[in-house]
Amino acid sequence: MTARAEVRLVDEPDRAGRTTAALVASLSGRLAALPLVSGADVVGALAAGVAALGRQAAETAEGRALRDGLAHGRPATNAALLWKQLGIDRWLSTMPPSRVLDQLRNDAALLLVDDLAETFELPPLVPEPTGADRPAGPEHIDPLDLMVGMWVLATDTVALVQALADSSGVPTATVVPGRPAPARVDGGVLR
Repeated sequence: MTARAEVRLVDEPDRAGRTTAALVASLSGRLAALPLVSGADVVGALAAGVAALGRQAAETAEGRALRDGLAHGRPATNAALLWKQLGIDRWLSTMPPSRVLDQLRNDAALLLVDDLAETFELPPLVPEPTGADRPAGPEHIDPLDLMVGMWVLATDTVALVQALADSSGVPTATVVPGRPAPARVDGGVLR
């Protein structure tokens, strides 16, 4: 018999506590804003947020090792060339970084709360807009930070989905990244 996984939602000590209502307000606010902004702004804010996550992760030993590995190979050279020639650096430097990991974790937490139905019976919640996350001026976004941020976001996403599956008490398969299959030379991207 498999033991049921314990999921504990923990608020960080130096940040505001989260309630189900606050989590719903955050998600509904982001959804309400989507029709008001361009797709480019959404993608830009997400990419800037992933890059900010990558910069933060590069301060850890594992993140720094990954970033150093990327920096010494063709990905860094090609990313820098694409970044400059296509103007990605100028575009992303003006985007407010979305708090992608916080949003992912908060949205996943909504799947585990036991008072969601009661929360929807409350009056509509309007999130308070803040400008604190918006950069004061253009901010340099390094393509390697974006790559490291993608790694952090993907790693955390796998862990979150696994925790959600484990929380049901039903035995589930564990996803363990393995060696990638060899690339086919005759089709797809490689021709």
